[in-house]
Amino acid sequence: MAKAREGCGWADNLEAELTCPICLGLYQEPVSLSCGHSFCRQCIEKVLGTQQNSQSPCPTCRTCLGPSLELQKNFKLDSIVQAFQATTSDEQRAVREGLQQDEGAKEGESEVVPCEYCLDEPQPALKTCLVCEVSLCRVHLSKHNARGFHQEHVLVEVGAGKAEERRCQDHGKLLECYCLAEEECICVLCCVAGTHKGHKVVTMKEGHDRQLVKLIDTMKQLEVSKNNLVTALEDLQESENQIKINTKSLTSQLEELFEKVKTELDEKMTMILSDIQSNEEAKLAVVANTRKEIEQNRDQAEQNLQALQEIKEQPDVFLFFKELKPVTDSCNSLVQHHTSSSRSTSSFAAALEAPAA
Repeated sequence: MAKAREGCGWADNLEAELTCPICLGLYQEPVSLSCGHSFCRQCIEKVLGTQQNSQSPCPTCRTCLGPSLELQKNFKLDSIVQAFQATTSDEQRAVREGLQQDEGAKEGESEVVPCEYCLDEPQPALKTCLVCEVSLCRVHLSKHNARGFHQEHVLVEVGAGKAEERRCQDHGKLLECYCLAEEECICVLCCVAGTHKGHKVVTMKEGHDRQLVKLIDTMKQLEVSKNNLVTALEDLQESENQIKINTKSLTSQLEELFEKVKTELDEKMTMILSDIQSNEEAKLAVVANTRKEIEQNRDQAEQNLQALQEIKEQPDVFLFFKELKPVTDSCNSLVQHHTSSSRSTSSFAAALEAPAA
């Protein structure tokens, strides 16, 4: 696969030279103008047919072509294009199959989207332009980005969600802004004449940066909460050990005491030992239930941390906001629950450490 990619380097360079400046595809029945520039016959006839001025200019150099325009077929260029197509068809097929295998390995054998500008041998698309609503391969992506008025177009990974999800449902425009008041992505018209008029609105990139700061703060708080939960579990373990030690000590003392008066106090000793054992079992049962709840909170905290880490590394801004809110809501709920339960856990642990009367 690596050799196939290296071998197609010369083909990419030659293809750029054999590309029509109008349709950005390989020449189809190329013709030459008097200025020397060549175009597909159908492309140049369509362009010149839309110009009302008899002094038609060349689309490339703007040279005036004169009223009596004759399109001369460029036989040499046509032969080169045909030879290029025949030579590179096998290599392009190998590259395309290799790219499909690579994409399949990375995306679980996902379907390869073809470039919508390739004519004869469609290459796998690398990016999708949301403004032009087309998917582009590497060569046509470079040509697309080379045009000055395309610099502001939004490019996303092929297959990165549905295109309609990135457009405003009210106005049909791209979601390029972020409303801080409503915490949602909006289009330009939403903040000018829509329901978000008068709200504080920033660019989606600035909104992403602000939310990223909040996300990092939430992760820090969650990390502190997790550490507190771990500490609470350790305290509970110490309380459990102390309960057992106290019970053992008390049992030993009572056994020594009642051994001396075993005959007279045998019944009394049995009753007290039973009470002590019941007390231990009851306390341990409470400890077990409390530990189970804290362990569940700890596991949830770890899951939320992992989810936030994945969202933090999400390069797609739209998916970042789409996945962020459910996780942050879960984090806030967990933090509030831990704050309320920490006080009761601390007082409970102190009560458990005291030996039974």
